[in-house]
Amino acid sequence: MDKGKTTIYDIAREAGVSPSTVSRALSQPGRISAKTEFRIRRVAEQLGYLTPDTADDGDTPLPATGMMAAIVPTLANPLYATTVNALQEHLESKGYGLITLDTNEKPAVERKAMSYVMRNVDGVALISSRLSEPDIRRITLVKPVVLINRTIPGLASVTVDVAGAIDDAVHALKSSGHSSITYLAGPVSSWSNEYRRRCIRTSAFRYDMTYRVVRGCEPNLSGGMKAVEQYLIRPTDAVFAFNDSLAAGFMTAARRRGLRIPEDVSVIGFDNIEMSALLTPALNTINMRGAYLASQAASALVNAARGGSTSRPEPISLEARYVTRDSVNPHKRSTMKLGPYAELTRSNDTVVLTMLSNAFNETMPRINEFMRSHPHIVIDPIEGRTQENTLALYWERIINRRPVPDMVNVERTALPQLAASGALLDLTAFAGEELEREVAPRVDPASWRSAHYAGKLYGIPGDQSQTAMFYREDLLERYGLAVPHTWDEFYDEGVALHARNPNRYMGILDTTDVQHYLSFFRMAGAKPWVVENDTAIRFQMTDDRVRFVAKFLQQCLDDGVLKAEPLWDNRYMLPTSGTYLTMTYANWIGKILAASYPADKGLWKVALPPGFVDPSQIMTAEIGGSTMAISAKLPPVRQRAALTFIRWFQLDPASVELRAPGGVSAAAGYVEDLTRRGTRDSYFDQPIYDAYAKSAARVNRDWDNLPFYSQLNAEFARLIVPALRPGGRSDDRLDEWERRLKLYATSQGFTVK
Repeated sequence: MDKGKTTIYDIAREAGVSPSTVSRALSQPGRISAKTEFRIRRVAEQLGYLTPDTADDGDTPLPATGMMAAIVPTLANPLYATTVNALQEHLESKGYGLITLDTNEKPAVERKAMSYVMRNVDGVALISSRLSEPDIRRITLVKPVVLINRTIPGLASVTVDVAGAIDDAVHALKSSGHSSITYLAGPVSSWSNEYRRRCIRTSAFRYDMTYRVVRGCEPNLSGGMKAVEQYLIRPTDAVFAFNDSLAAGFMTAARRRGLRIPEDVSVIGFDNIEMSALLTPALNTINMRGAYLASQAASALVNAARGGSTSRPEPISLEARYVTRDSVNPHKRSTMKLGPYAELTRSNDTVVLTMLSNAFNETMPRINEFMRSHPHIVIDPIEGRTQENTLALYWERIINRRPVPDMVNVERTALPQLAASGALLDLTAFAGEELEREVAPRVDPASWRSAHYAGKLYGIPGDQSQTAMFYREDLLERYGLAVPHTWDEFYDEGVALHARNPNRYMGILDTTDVQHYLSFFRMAGAKPWVVENDTAIRFQMTDDRVRFVAKFLQQCLDDGVLKAEPLWDNRYMLPTSGTYLTMTYANWIGKILAASYPADKGLWKVALPPGFVDPSQIMTAEIGGSTMAISAKLPPVRQRAALTFIRWFQLDPASVELRAPGGVSAAAGYVEDLTRRGTRDSYFDQPIYDAYAKSAARVNRDWDNLPFYSQLNAEFARLIVPALRPGGRSDDRLDEWERRLKLYATSQGFTVK
C-alpha cells in the first residue's frame, strides 16, 4: 500500500484510534501521548503513508538549513556546558551553526523542543535525553538524530562506557578494605543515571560488596547536601555520586555532620569537571571525556544529515577513565555491620529481588512499569553485558558456592546446565498445577517445552526464536535462482551461484557458538543425544541421520555453497552486505539485518527454511530464546514474589506491549495476532509474521539441550570450528566430539549410554 492509496482512515483503523487523532499525530507532533503518536507513525510508515525521509505531512522533503540543534537537560551542569561548547566549535568547522535548547531537566519541555526543531534544523543532538524511546524514535522519522550519553538500538549514538572505569573504582575500593557502597542517584528519567547505577550494582555484586542507593537526588550541590540525611540512616564505607557537583555537596554537608573524608567515608564522582580537582580533598572521579565525546558526536551528526536513511547508524563508544586523587581512603578498616540489601526509601514490607541479565536497555521500561503496578516488589538489575558473560558470572558463583542473584534471564540452551546444578527453583514442584493450568496455555508450545529439563519446568520463556530463511530477492532474481524449498535445491543453486561469482555464497554457517550448527540437525530430525532423565544421557552422534547432516554441511563448505564465519557481534552483522543470498537463522536476526543493512530496505524477504526431504514436512529449530528462572535458595515468600514478577514480565499484555520492536514474544497468539492484523514490516516490505507463525507451528520439539552447554560449546570451538572449511572433513570429527562429551558427562556424575 502506498501514499496514493492510503488515507488517514486506513491508518486510524489499523492503529485503533480516530481519524482526528491520526491527523494531530502527523501534523502536530507532541499534542497527544508519545506512546499513541509513536504507534500511529509506525503504522503510517508500515502502510507507506509516511517514510523516514518525509516531513510531518508525509509528502514534502525537508530542506537543508545549515543549522543543527542541541537539546540539553541543563546548561548549569558543567559537563553539559562543556559538551555543547565543544559541539558548537566542531560543527562550525564543518559549516554548520548550532541552536541550543535548555530543557531545565523537564521531559515535557524537551518534547516541545523536539517538535520545534523538526522543521528548522538539519539534525539534532540529544544530550542525556530524559525522554522515552517512543518519543525519540518519533523525531528520527523526520530528522537525523544523534544521541549523546544514551543508546537506543538502531539509532546513532555517542556514549562513554563507564562500566570498565566503575569496575576499576570498585575493585580499588574492595582492595583497600571497603566493604559497602552507597550510590547517590541522579534524575529518575536520566538514562545515564540508570546505566551508572546498574554498573555500580554489577561491580558491587562481583566483589561481594554491600550496596545501597539513595534515589532521586538533585544533580547539584544542594542535592548532595540533602542526600547526607538519607545516607546517614544506614551509612556505608564509600559513596558514588551521580556527578561531581552532587559529590561536592555531599562532602560539604558530611563534614558539617562530623564525618571525615576519606577517613570515615570515601567519595567518588562522575564527569571530572574542573571543580573536582580543586576540592579538599581532591575528588576521585570518572572522567567522561566531554570534549572528545562532542567532537565524535559532531562528526556523527554531520554524517547522518548528509548520508540519508541508507547510512548505517554506527554507535560510537568511548572508554571512561577512573581518575584517582585524595577522596578515597587507601587503607580503610570497615567497622559497619550491614544487613541484606534494602533500599533506604523502601518500607519494611517491600521485597527486593536481584535480577541478572545480559542487558537492560530494552527491558527497563517493562521493569519500571511492573514496579509502578506492584509497589511492594522492587527489581534490582545486575547486568552481565553479554549472554556468554551472564552465564559465566552465574556459573562461577555456583561452583564457588557464592551468593547468586534471585532471578536470572538466560538462553534456553544453557538452562539445563543451571537446572542440573540445583541452583534453579523447580517450578513444577513449587507451583506445577497452577502454572500448567494458568500459564502453559498462554505460552508458545515450543518455547514452553524448551523451558523444561528432565521433565521439570525451570522458568518462563520470554521470546520465540524459531528459524526462518531470510533471502535477498533481488540477488536471487539477478542470478536466475528461485527461493529453495529443499536443501537439495539450496545446494544445487549454491553450486551454480558460486561458479558464476566466487565472492558470493548461497548461505552462511555461523561459528559464533554451537547453536547454528546444531539447528541443522534439529531441522533434519536428527538427534545427537537424548537426555533420558536428570542422571542419564544417551549419545547417538554416530547415528546415520546425524552423520548425514554433518556430511551435507561439509559438502556445502567444500563446494562453495556455504561459508563458515561469525555472523554478528551482538549489535550488527559482520559480513558485507550481498556476500550471502540467504541466511537461515532465528527470527530475531531480522532486526539485526535491518539495523546493519539500511540500504537493503525492501530487498530482504522472509520465508520458511528449506526442508531436508519433503517441503510439505518442513521442520524448524530454535536458536537462542530467553527464559527467566528463579534461584532455589530464595525463601518461599520471596520465591512467590519472584514468580509474580516473571509471569508478569514475560506474559502480561502490558509488558508484551512495551517490548522493543523486532522481538517475538513467547506469549501464545502473539505472532498469530500480528498475522491476522496483516502487520507489514517496513524493512522487509512484507508481512513477515506470517512466515514466523508457520515456522512456530513446525518447530521440531523432539530435541534435548545438554545439561553442560558451556562444555559443549567449548568443544565445538576447539574441535569442530577449525574443520568448518573447504576440505576440512568436519564430519569425520563427530566420533571425537562424542568421546569428549561422554568423558565430561561421566566426570559430572551422569550415567552415559
